[in-house]
Amino acid sequence: MIADIYGSSFIVITIAALVGFWALLMVRRVRGAAQKYAAAKVAEEREAGRHLCISVIEALGFALDAADPYGSGHLECVQSCALSTARVMGLNDQDMTALRVAALLHNIGRLGVPEHIFRKADTLTPDEMEKLRTHPVLGARILASVPFPWQVVDLVRHHAEHWDGSGYPDGLKGSHIPVGARVLAVANAYSALQHERPYRPALTPTEAIAQIEARSGTQFDPGVVAAFRSAVSQMHLEDSSSVHPSLAMTIEDGRAALQDIALAQKESLVLQELTRALTGSLHLEAAADTLLKSISAITGCDGCVLFLPEPAGEYLRAVGAFGCNRRHLLGSSARVGAYLTGRAYYRNEVVHASFLADDIMLRNVSETWETFRSTLIVPLNAGEHCVGVINLYSVSPEAFDHETERVMRLIAGQAGHALENARRFKEAQESAYTDSLTGLRNNRYLREYLEKETNRISRDGSTLAVLNIDLDQFKPINDQYGHAMGDQILKDIGDILQSHVRNYDLAARYAGDEFVVVLSRADRTGAEIAAGKLRKAVEKYAQKVMLRDPQFPLLGLSIGIAICPEDGTDLQELLRKSDGAMYADKRSRRVGREAA
Repeated sequence: MIADIYGSSFIVITIAALVGFWALLMVRRVRGAAQKYAAAKVAEEREAGRHLCISVIEALGFALDAADPYGSGHLECVQSCALSTARVMGLNDQDMTALRVAALLHNIGRLGVPEHIFRKADTLTPDEMEKLRTHPVLGARILASVPFPWQVVDLVRHHAEHWDGSGYPDGLKGSHIPVGARVLAVANAYSALQHERPYRPALTPTEAIAQIEARSGTQFDPGVVAAFRSAVSQMHLEDSSSVHPSLAMTIEDGRAALQDIALAQKESLVLQELTRALTGSLHLEAAADTLLKSISAITGCDGCVLFLPEPAGEYLRAVGAFGCNRRHLLGSSARVGAYLTGRAYYRNEVVHASFLADDIMLRNVSETWETFRSTLIVPLNAGEHCVGVINLYSVSPEAFDHETERVMRLIAGQAGHALENARRFKEAQESAYTDSLTGLRNNRYLREYLEKETNRISRDGSTLAVLNIDLDQFKPINDQYGHAMGDQILKDIGDILQSHVRNYDLAARYAGDEFVVVLSRADRTGAEIAAGKLRKAVEKYAQKVMLRDPQFPLLGLSIGIAICPEDGTDLQELLRKSDGAMYADKRSRRVGREAA
């Protein structure tokens, strides 16, 4: 009985013990599973946090990069190049992540360097160079307060160090430079060399690689350069697979947003440069050229033209053209109030339309015409007054949207006043260089022109002829017929001289009834032939006048010739010798008339 009791108790105790042991195992197993689940969850959340951190840095970094109109796309290229090179070198995951982040943040210190230093085309002064070299230190100081789990700050601080110790900020040398910083230095240079700078044009990828290899062992670590060279053919931008899934759906929207930022910054930059250029230029042709180039850059149009009204007011004339069909468009005209261009100017309104062949009267040139399919015409205003129009053309249909019109209205608002000032300045300049009576160039212009021409001759060894001309029998006209008739005669003589010289020669009123004609690249024989034609033209004119009034004095020309450099290379000497020859001709002609 007792044995049975003890046996039963033993069984119960054994069963209890087994149940307890099983329960303990179950508890431990559940606890282990819970720990494993928790560990996996922590690892998953840690990875998600890492991706989130990097993605935020990438989004903000690329946004800042897009805001640089000169270097847009730089950071993406640096990151891709650095990671490709690091893979070849076998860097671990921690170093790769640090490099990935540092590639996006290495230029953050540039925010503390004045922009004009980066944009300067000339050699930097020692003070400017010293300021420029502060950007790695400033970048490291900015990032030092961020608790990165990777060695980002050191890479940013030392990416401008040189392998031979000549870099900055600390003059580190060789392996003392962090390996990630050495990789970043090569990647940064490769991208930077392919972007245009004020002091040099952009290089091709092949040229950039050659530059990096030329600096191997001095600026760059030879081992890194070798890895870069083997990786360069495989380098590509990080695709969406490297982005955390939570951001994968928005990657295209993100890139579109970056393009919007880049376009906005480009617009601001072009408008700033345009304002500066137009404000600083009073030369109409130069202002027009600057304006049209800026419009082409910001709108992407295939061709653009600036039309300004002619003095008579009946037509608009194309004083500037840029892009496709430029030679056809430059100098073309449009009737005010007619078709598209003339109506846009007359009504002072923007016109969107398909291209209309009859809208403007083109120049007849030998170049092939490329067909336009859409047009945007924007008036230029100075106050409430329309001073001209800008025509944008595209080979694509309906190429210009409301955004283009918005930008063009901004440009037109600035350009209208600038071009009106340039036009007035040109008129004032023309007035200063033009004889108000005859419309010929005056003495002031003649002297400046001769000064330039004699300088040119001294360089290229060519010749020119100076014809000093005096109108015979002019004083009796003023005495007998009055100064009004005398003025009319001078106008007519001016017209004769202008119409009988080549379009690249100069006819000027020197003083009173004296004129000067300058014949470019003419020798004495050519000058004498030209002088004979001028005499005959004036004699023919005088004969017509005498048919109406037989008592009218017999007009003629006395002409003296001086050849440069044969008779001298100095302005005063040429005028003195031609003047002396003219008076000798006058005496000879007077003797001939008296003998007759």
